[in-house]
Amino acid sequence: MPQIFPIHELSFPDTSWMIWEIAENEAFFDQIPDSWKISLPSNHALELKRLESLAARFCLWQLVKTQIGHEPVLVKSSNNRPFFQDSDWNLSISHSFPYVAAAISKQKNIGIDLEKKARNIQKVAPRFLSSSELEWSNMDEKRLLAAWTVKEAIYKAQQQAGLDFRNEISLDCQFPLLKGYVQIGQESIDFDLWHEEFPQFWISLAIRH
Repeated sequence: MPQIFPIHELSFPDTSWMIWEIAENEAFFDQIPDSWKISLPSNHALELKRLESLAARFCLWQLVKTQIGHEPVLVKSSNNRPFFQDSDWNLSISHSFPYVAAAISKQKNIGIDLEKKARNIQKVAPRFLSSSELEWSNMDEKRLLAAWTVKEAIYKAQQQAGLDFRNEISLDCQFPLLKGYVQIGQESIDFDLWHEEFPQFWISLAIRH
């Protein structure tokens, strides 16, 4: 079965998520509402992107059916992020072929991020970690992938374009990572974190207080 189940269950209230490994063609994911389907030019270069997006929305639709019970209006923000219009449910999706994930949370901002292990994470680490976070990571691949996906999840949950990953998003520098923060001027915003390693990828979730 293409649905992937984690070892540890989420402990966040009113929060659900789903991970999927794509083993189907595009027609399988046609079950989602027509208004949720994306429109992309039909060419080979965009086929994979369309399949990923449809699969992520399929996961989102499964969560909606079980948790919300009605079809919310799915729209995009000015920075191209999907959200439910006029709803107290928040959402986040992520994909890195052939894996996709979706998450929803009631009344709390949520972010989810999935990253395959093939990426050369050591090379890009200085771009998204502060000096103290780099020292904590010791350039260990597990810690770096956890930190990268957690910061991406926080970025999505904060819903504010242009945040500086090195200076405005920080971590508690323990392992596993449990707390993250966004510092904007004098304001500090806290996030609860969850992450898990799978054989082919890491996935992280951030919930804003």
